[in-house]
Amino acid sequence: MGTELVSAKDIYNIVRRTMGVMDAKIQLHGEITGYIFYNMLKAEGQYTSVELAEYVLLGMLHDVGMFKTGYKEGISQCETINVWAHSIYGYLFMKYLSPVGDKAEIILYHHLPYKLHAQIKSKYMKITQYLTLADKMDVFMRMEGHGMDQDYFQRNCDITISSKAVEVFQSAQNSYNFMDRLKSGEYQKEVENLFGAVHFSEKQKQGFLEMLVYAIDFRSQQTVIHTMSTKTFALELGRLMHVSAMDLQILYYGSLLHDIGKIVIPLSILEAPRRLTDEEMKVMKAHVVITDKILRGIMDQRIVNVAARHHEKLDGTGYPNGLEGGELTELERIAAVADILSALYGKRSYKDSFPPERVKEILQSDADQGKICSEVVKAAVGHYDEIIQNYERQRNETMERYIDITNQYDSIYARFKEYEGVMF
Repeated sequence: MGTELVSAKDIYNIVRRTMGVMDAKIQLHGEITGYIFYNMLKAEGQYTSVELAEYVLLGMLHDVGMFKTGYKEGISQCETINVWAHSIYGYLFMKYLSPVGDKAEIILYHHLPYKLHAQIKSKYMKITQYLTLADKMDVFMRMEGHGMDQDYFQRNCDITISSKAVEVFQSAQNSYNFMDRLKSGEYQKEVENLFGAVHFSEKQKQGFLEMLVYAIDFRSQQTVIHTMSTKTFALELGRLMHVSAMDLQILYYGSLLHDIGKIVIPLSILEAPRRLTDEEMKVMKAHVVITDKILRGIMDQRIVNVAARHHEKLDGTGYPNGLEGGELTELERIAAVADILSALYGKRSYKDSFPPERVKEILQSDADQGKICSEVVKAAVGHYDEIIQNYERQRNETMERYIDITNQYDSIYARFKEYEGVMF
């Protein structure tokens, strides 16, 4: 890892592992589509390694909208019949909540038949055609119920798919024989090597990981707001505690990812309009173990510990491992206080936010009982108004993006409905 705390390869592996936890079928489809897409773009010889890596991630996430729309009828049906909803949500998700928002139109149009492309003004239409072919190729090769006959690609050249895309696919196969690596599984190492050789900016890395956290919003907006407030509170407290620049980075990544394990917690528990039962709480508590499993072996262990230990207490009464004060670092203590502050300040499905004096009272009580760090609580209570004001500024920006997504979905869907009936 060298001096780089989080690498591009780490980002790829976290995206891949998190998608797999959310739904292994969607993850595999995205991974294979992304790999085919990558080889087609590589065959053109026009893109930098960083651009290729970004396109691989875009290919992996091209169906992320399915987590919002659902796919009870099966992925192949969403890919061949009910295509607009997940394409539009995926587009809006990537446009507003990812570091590759300028390329989001590729996802928006990847189910639009080629014969209609002349009606669209986008500099990414050629690349969209490549993603379309990569997507359909994986559906054709691996999925049942797709309704595509054996000569589908021949019959649909320049109707549904681009003949140019077919030519590029064949050229890539001739040059790299990449389909054999798909069959053998060797492609995974090839993609890892691509990410191992590129450098993402800190802004890109943070953007891709924030994008993963926002993906939870397709299930629970409250969870996302809690995560973002915990991240902001942790960084504010870290600065007040005068931790180093490196430690602030560790705090950022650890607090951002601390609830990533909630991706698999049932929505009925995440959004329960009441306090949880004992059995439900056992399920909810599993999120920290899942968080640890997602991050361990990929992220720096200090980041993993900040993320996975935010419910531990100094007196050993926390979970999942009942660690005590001497086993918890300053950064882990800061994250624990930030998490509690976020829970108290934020609204939940079963409660409104607490007033400032009540928040301070609860924090101080926990500190006095030896459950959380008194020094961190002193900083939180002493600078409460400043911490909250800084968070509210960021929260308003986040909520504006949510509003944009909600407002735009209906208008885009209405425009795309006119294309139904000319899909195949």
